[in-house]
Amino acid sequence: MKTGIVLLFLATAVFAGSQSSQAAGKREPKADLSSCVTSVQAAWGLTFKHDIASFMGVSQERMPALFCQRIAEGLHSGRISYSDINNLQLDQPTEIWMVIKGKAKAATQAPAPRNPKFRTCNGTTGTFQIPVSRKCPLSGYANY
Repeated sequence: MKTGIVLLFLATAVFAGSQSSQAAGKREPKADLSSCVTSVQAAWGLTFKHDIASFMGVSQERMPALFCQRIAEGLHSGRISYSDINNLQLDQPTEIWMVIKGKAKAATQAPAPRNPKFRTCNGTTGTFQIPVSRKCPLSGYANY
């Protein structure tokens, strides 16, 4: 599976390079996905293709084209950046998996409105508020 991840990284990096060269040529951002699809079909093993198709929720026949399309749209929209590719290589969290899966960008939760009588503390189960007269506990629990 680790080899498959490296191949995924290489395919993404090759595709990202072709995207930047197209942008330099002042062409329409619509990408020619044939080289990406060809590299996915040729470089990936059958098991890895099956795993990615299953992850994406599509058939193995549709997977290469849809994978490349989602990567292209992610790069074009800015959801995927070069730091995501580096994070993928370093086994760190990245938005690239949500893009490949076809999920919309996760909505960020708005912070609670500020109240001058309370302070917001970070705890082990999330944020909580305590009166301003008290300090936030170091343990993350509001009760001692």
